[in-house]
Amino acid sequence: MSNNRISVIMPAYNSDATICVTLDSLINQQLPPDEIIVVDDHSTTPVSEILGNRYPDVRVIRHDTNKGVHHARNTGFAEATGEFVYFLDADDILCPEYMKVTVRALEENPSAAAAFGSFYKCFDGNAEPILYEHKEQEPEIKSLSKGEGLTFYLDHTGAFIPSFSIFRKSALDQISRNSDLFSTSLVSNEDFQMFVRVLAKFDALYIQNPMGVYFLRPNSISRDQAKIWSSRAIALDSLIDISDELSLSAFHISLLKKMRGSAARLYARVLANSGARKQATEHLFNEFKRSPQIKTLVLLFLVFFGLQKKKIEYGGMKY
Repeated sequence: MSNNRISVIMPAYNSDATICVTLDSLINQQLPPDEIIVVDDHSTTPVSEILGNRYPDVRVIRHDTNKGVHHARNTGFAEATGEFVYFLDADDILCPEYMKVTVRALEENPSAAAAFGSFYKCFDGNAEPILYEHKEQEPEIKSLSKGEGLTFYLDHTGAFIPSFSIFRKSALDQISRNSDLFSTSLVSNEDFQMFVRVLAKFDALYIQNPMGVYFLRPNSISRDQAKIWSSRAIALDSLIDISDELSLSAFHISLLKKMRGSAARLYARVLANSGARKQATEHLFNEFKRSPQIKTLVLLFLVFFGLQKKKIEYGGMKY
C-alpha cells in the first residue's frame, strides 16, 4: 500500500460509450487512486448525467464551453492534490496491476520524475481478447537518465502516451509555464511537448511490459492527420525556442530541428495525398526558404509535378 496520494485527471468529451468502462478499470485497480477528477469539456450530454450515482467518489468539473483536451488537463491539474498525477483518457482501459506496479516503481526510484508504461494497441474496438490473454508479470523496468530518456523518446515518440504515464506532481509544477502544464497555444501535440520538457529536466522510468489497452480509431486519426503534423512542427519550434531554459544539448537541439523538418514534409505529403497539391507546394517552398534541406527540395519537385505517391502509415492505416 502506498503512503503517497494519487490523483487521476480524466479529460472527457462526448465519451458516453467508453467512460464507464475506463472508470471501472481505474476503480478496480489493485492500488486504487485517492482522487479522481473528470473534466467534462462541455460534452453534448453532461458527464454527470452519464455517471449518475454510480461513482460517488468521482469529482466532475464541467467547462462552460468546449476548450480542448489541453485545457481540460490543465483544469484538472490545477485541482489535483496528490503527490503522483496521472492523466487517463476516457476511452482507454487499465490492467488491474497498472497503478500498483507504476507507483511502486516511482517510490523505489526517488530520482525519477515519471514512469512511462507500455501498452497494447487495439484497432477494432474489442479489447476483450487482449485482456483475456493478459497475465500479470514481474515488471521489466528500464531506468532512463534525463539525456538518455529524451533521446529514447525522440526516437520513439509513440512509445509514451498520457494514459500510461504517471508523474510526480512536484516535477510537473517545476515545468509548468504561466500556470499551465500543457501548452494552450497548440491544437495537438501538447502531450508530446510536455513529455519533452519533463525528459529534458528529469530522470524517468520505462516499464516495458504492457499493462493496459490503448484504442486507436482509424477514422478519427485519418481526419486529424494534417492537424497532427502541422501542430507537431509548431510544438518542435516551441521547444527549440526554449532550448536554453531546458538546458538541451547541441545533439538534442539538432535532433529537434531534424524532426521539425520531417514533420513539415509529412504535413505536405498529407496535403498532396488529399488533393491539395497547390497548398502542399506553397508550404514546401516556404519550408525550404526557412530551412534549406535536400529532402524538402526533392519533395517539393515531386509534389509540384504530381509524382508524390508515397503513403503515410499511421495507426494501422495508410494515408
